[in-house]
Amino acid sequence: MKKIIIVFLIFNLSTKSQTVGVFFVPQNSLLHSLPLNDSATYYQCHVEQAIQQLSTASGQTITSKPQKFTITEKFVVIKTDSVNYKVRYYTSSLTAFPNRKFSGLKIREKKYWEFKKETEFVLTPTNLKYLVALETKGRETTEYDFAITKYTTNQLIIKTKKAFKQLVFDGDYVLSQLFKK
Repeated sequence: MKKIIIVFLIFNLSTKSQTVGVFFVPQNSLLHSLPLNDSATYYQCHVEQAIQQLSTASGQTITSKPQKFTITEKFVVIKTDSVNYKVRYYTSSLTAFPNRKFSGLKIREKKYWEFKKETEFVLTPTNLKYLVALETKGRETTEYDFAITKYTTNQLIIKTKKAFKQLVFDGDYVLSQLFKK
């Protein structure tokens, strides 16, 4: 009788969520139904205070006063097998704040974003938990939220071939910083 109950529990859990190590990817996550060797793209735009430094061809260095910039990062999460994912991490050049172009990424990535590949790494179970948690932590955008403004300074666009989400966060949840921990 105990064997039947354990088999039923394992079967029941495996039909409702996808396992990664000991972490279960919930059904409501876009990563749950991701086919093998397919990817989900996470675009995150957040605002940070920064100083911009420019070096001219003649060797002069010009430094700006501190101001707010939007930083846009791209994470391509690829499902490599039934339990593992790898990430390709890209950055884009700084954009003046407010950033009205970010909403264009919900339709299609544009060349003028000039994403540059920085690194590639295997996603740890902890990092996978961060991705899933962000899907539930953010709130869906309205038409007024699409641009990055003083009211929506941290946004995440998640795209797969069949699904799309754009979320706004109240807080400093930045994937690149979470992944370093």
